[in-house]
Amino acid sequence: MAHQSFSKTVLETALQLASLKSGKVTTEEISIELGLKTRQEHRKLTCTLRDLQSAGRLQKIDTGMYGAPQQKRLPNKREIMWRLLRMRRRVSVEDLMEMAGVSKDYAKQWLRVLVQREVVRKDQKPGLPGTWHLINDQADMPEDADKAARLRNLRL
Repeated sequence: MAHQSFSKTVLETALQLASLKSGKVTTEEISIELGLKTRQEHRKLTCTLRDLQSAGRLQKIDTGMYGAPQQKRLPNKREIMWRLLRMRRRVSVEDLMEMAGVSKDYAKQWLRVLVQREVVRKDQKPGLPGTWHLINDQADMPEDADKAARLRNLRL
């Protein structure tokens, strides 16, 4: 089972509590629900809530009070690439660059992860750019747990 980030846990908890309490939840209620006991843990929570608000994933209603954002958030680049791949069944790096607005290196790195997870297969004819075929269609986008672990270690 993949490790869920603290930020994602806070977001899910805040949204769940807000849905139960007329769309509003306080920082203290989130802290109690997550079982945070020390001042340091509570500080980490408030920083995470501020980051989620800055990213548009939570809305700050009042001091220490949060709720679900009003506007729908836009999908991230990986979600866009995943939808393109599922829709077209066959993509090239150039397709992803143009349609998802990602860099060449990012598209290649993402496709390498999918090859490792045996979700896509690379076909390349001599003298032509490679294409990637979807061979294992899944409802959920595969996560790059290795990259997440590397980033987590860097943060520590």
